[in-house]
Amino acid sequence: MEETIDKAAEITAQLQKIRDFLRHNDAIVEELKHILKLAKDTCNKPISIISLSEDGSSWLNSSSEIELKLNDAELTFCRAAITTDEPVIIEDTTNLSRAFTLEIPENTKIRFYAGVALTTNDGIKIGTLCLIDVKANHLDHIQLRILKSLAQQIMYVIESRMVEKELNKRLQELEEKNQSLRAIAQLQSHEIRQPFSSVLGLLNLAEIDAVVMDKTWLKMITDVAKILDTKIRSVVHEATGTTDIKLFRYNNMVGEIEDYAILLLDIQGNVENWNKGAEKIKGYKTSEIVGRNFSIFYNNQQQMERLPQQMLETARKFGVARDEGYRTRKDNTEFMARVVITAVHNERKEIVGFTKVTRDITNEKPPIKVSA
Repeated sequence: MEETIDKAAEITAQLQKIRDFLRHNDAIVEELKHILKLAKDTCNKPISIISLSEDGSSWLNSSSEIELKLNDAELTFCRAAITTDEPVIIEDTTNLSRAFTLEIPENTKIRFYAGVALTTNDGIKIGTLCLIDVKANHLDHIQLRILKSLAQQIMYVIESRMVEKELNKRLQELEEKNQSLRAIAQLQSHEIRQPFSSVLGLLNLAEIDAVVMDKTWLKMITDVAKILDTKIRSVVHEATGTTDIKLFRYNNMVGEIEDYAILLLDIQGNVENWNKGAEKIKGYKTSEIVGRNFSIFYNNQQQMERLPQQMLETARKFGVARDEGYRTRKDNTEFMARVVITAVHNERKEIVGFTKVTRDITNEKPPIKVSA
């Protein structure tokens, strides 16, 4: 009993799915109308119908000459066809053989009926392909084969189009997921490149800076740079979302550095990221500076001389650009700065941005010159 109920529920769900699909696909309906006309013409019958569901209700018919209004009793024909694997053929409803147990409704206009069940690939019968005539008629064996083939064609059209729609939906979902993964990968690699490039910038500063970094500090920077380089390649190639705790801690460490202004610039020189040192040295909060061009840190004369653009061009050409000179704070005061701008590359060796590391050297004592 439960199995029967489950089967009925499955048929109902499948039928509703097909109805919903056909209701919003006019192109499919036109294909089915073409098949109905083919059935009517090749079998030489005036009316062909696609009936969906066990109640036998007419969903689509080919008749334009004959007005067809089946009453509930006359739907008995369609109900009979959907319950069997074999075609149901009634040549004359007024002269049934005793072997035929179908109860013919009174006063029906239908004299000839032929129906073949519409069966899904899963074996679920969801309707019938019917031929109807108001006079007695028959089907020869070739016409019967055609009718059965057209019933299969109807199901092929419906199911293949439904599969196509589902496939397109899945492909769209997959593309959206891939776009999300690419966005995640770009974001991850972008966030990783900042501290990695910052390390390179710090190392460049160390080469010319008066501040002495001990071997332990330099080894730590070198080790972390190697870790970050490995992580970048992993993220780009595998689009992984796994968080590396060492990387997380190092990101925080870079953000907390106060002695150096560490900036991540895009390819045009617009500020993308900003650490505490940058806020302390230059006076801008993150919300005030992100998105603005780094040329804002240069005075009017330097901007007229295109010094910011020259720094980026040098970094593009040689990978790094160094400079010492006055820079401008938010309050328009100036300070003496030592600057290193490092180009950031992607896996294809294309420049995708820059890291800018700045140190305030206003209060540093000039180096002592030893005469010969």
